[in-house]
Amino acid sequence: MIVPKSLSGVVLSVKNVAKSLAWYREKFGFEKVCDDAPNSKGIIIGTNGITLALNPLDDPDNATDVDNAHQVCVQLFCLEIDEADLDRVATEFPEDKDIVVLDNHPKYRSRIIEDPDGHSIELIVWKHDCRTIARTGRAKAAPVKHTPDM
Repeated sequence: MIVPKSLSGVVLSVKNVAKSLAWYREKFGFEKVCDDAPNSKGIIIGTNGITLALNPLDDPDNATDVDNAHQVCVQLFCLEIDEADLDRVATEFPEDKDIVVLDNHPKYRSRIIEDPDGHSIELIVWKHDCRTIARTGRAKAAPVKHTPDM
C-alpha cells in the first residue's frame, strides 16, 4: 500500500488562465509558482502549501459545463478556512448569487462557491475532533492516565 502524505494539487481546466489566476489571487491569495511546461500550457499556482494547476482549454469558446450528477468528474474540492472567514463568505463573494450554505452537518460547517469557470469550491470549517481526523486520518489519542505505583 502507498500512503499519501497530502493532496499535492488539483488540476483545473479553465477558459482563461490569466482571468482565473486573477480570481484565485484576489479571493484566496494564490500566486503563480511556475509554468507547467512541458506538461501543458498552463501554470501552477499556490498559497499556504496548497497548489492548483490552471490548464487552458483547447477550444474555450465551445467548452461545455460538466454535469456533476451524471458524469465522472471531480465534483468539488475543499479548502479549510477558519470560522471568521466562513462567516464572511457572502461578503467576500458578492458575485456568487447561489452560495450553498451547510451549517447543520454534525462534523463541519461549509459554504460552496464557484470560480469563474464553474468549478465548485467548498470552504469548510471542521467541528471538534473531525479536524484531527481530517488532517491525520486518525482520531485524537485519549490522554494517558498515570497511576502511582503501589
